[in-house]
Amino acid sequence: MTFKNVLPNYVLLSIIVFTTMSIKAQPSLNPKIGPNTLPADNDEICSYEIPSNPDMTFDSYSYFVGDTIPEFTLYDIEGDSLNIATLLSKGKPVLMVALNYTCPYVRNKVSTFNDIIDNYSDDVTIIGVYQLEAHPADDYSPNSGRYGNVSMNENSGIIVNQHKTYLDRKKAAQDFINATGIKIPVYLDGPCNEWWSNFGPGPSTGYIIKPNGSVFAKHGWFDKYANGHEIYCDIESLYGRDCDGTNPTGQFAMKLTTNDTMYGPLGSTIDVEADLINNSGEDVLIEIERNQNDISIGWESAMCMDVCLTPTIDEYSFLLKDGETQHFWMHFYSSLESESTGHTKVIFRNANDFSNQYVQNFYATSSEKLSSIDNLDIHSFSIKPNPMTKYATLTVPSNQKISQVRVYSYSGELVLHEFVDVPKQDFHLDCTNIKSGMYIIEISAKNGPLMRQRILKQ
Repeated sequence: MTFKNVLPNYVLLSIIVFTTMSIKAQPSLNPKIGPNTLPADNDEICSYEIPSNPDMTFDSYSYFVGDTIPEFTLYDIEGDSLNIATLLSKGKPVLMVALNYTCPYVRNKVSTFNDIIDNYSDDVTIIGVYQLEAHPADDYSPNSGRYGNVSMNENSGIIVNQHKTYLDRKKAAQDFINATGIKIPVYLDGPCNEWWSNFGPGPSTGYIIKPNGSVFAKHGWFDKYANGHEIYCDIESLYGRDCDGTNPTGQFAMKLTTNDTMYGPLGSTIDVEADLINNSGEDVLIEIERNQNDISIGWESAMCMDVCLTPTIDEYSFLLKDGETQHFWMHFYSSLESESTGHTKVIFRNANDFSNQYVQNFYATSSEKLSSIDNLDIHSFSIKPNPMTKYATLTVPSNQKISQVRVYSYSGELVLHEFVDVPKQDFHLDCTNIKSGMYIIEISAKNGPLMRQRILKQ
């Protein structure tokens, strides 16, 4: 009997089907992490260790390229589940991004998340994981170790406490979704923060996971060009396609948006601020160096741009895209002990054109007399907008009436005093003749001050 060196059609068909199923087979992942069932709303969020000297690039923490990830199941706000093994078994790479409302960098990347789901959904499945707040108003950052909120959040009215329960996490995620218009599906880290513990730390990590469960690309900061991460090139390289990448040949300008010297109460954070502006027609890579840091005992200083740095970091770089403006904060953390001063010198430099650079001195002074007019955080009162340009609307509860409004500079000088003929609940304050800078507004009724709040005049 003679056998031909060919296979019957039905055998070939079986091989094709088997091969296709093998490609889409359940990946072999590491042991499961996180909840096994939908957490209850009253499940308490586990505590986390406060970092003392973290790697603020977050690139040195696992997982790394080639590592196999663990299996996990997470749930969205409605309670619908996502199992990563099941998702990967569909044969498409998965892009996972960390989310939280209080990280300005995350909020700034929402447009990129939305672009990927709109235009690259054939290449990757993108999901977001809502995790611990990066800058909780009432606790230490789980990523940097700094306590409390940051100025860019406060100026935008974003004040979120660290989640105490799973319901708190759901509410924070919903607020984030509503505020940003994010389109990608959002799932919640478990009550004991297992996703963050394994795939972090870091407020804005990103991972591309191949269908077999291994890491193809890891971003300590998602899509941060200055750290060597370009998400679009990573997606292209998944499929062997060429990517030209970013070519930062533009120019930038820097200008102060406050005085170069600012004042604040003892123990307060005193901010001196500037804008970095790119209208050059091309992207620009900006290097920032804190060249001098002359501060009093008990003080610290730190820089904040698209990312807020810890006081120990002197150098930083980031990509400023054409047509964009990035605000810069020089934070001075003053001491409660006595009046004192701080000074830093910062160099802003174009990485590809050293002739395009600015050298700026920043100064801060703490004042004991300002401590008596510190901000009273009473949420039933409002001053909007903040920051303002010319006018601000002041509102007090219905059981209160405004009779006087005073505006103080941070040196304690009274720069505006308005009397209200007929006490009212709302008052329209004209600040046209006040210079740009940080001020303290004091609202009073007939029986005395009702509230004091910081406000930025732009």
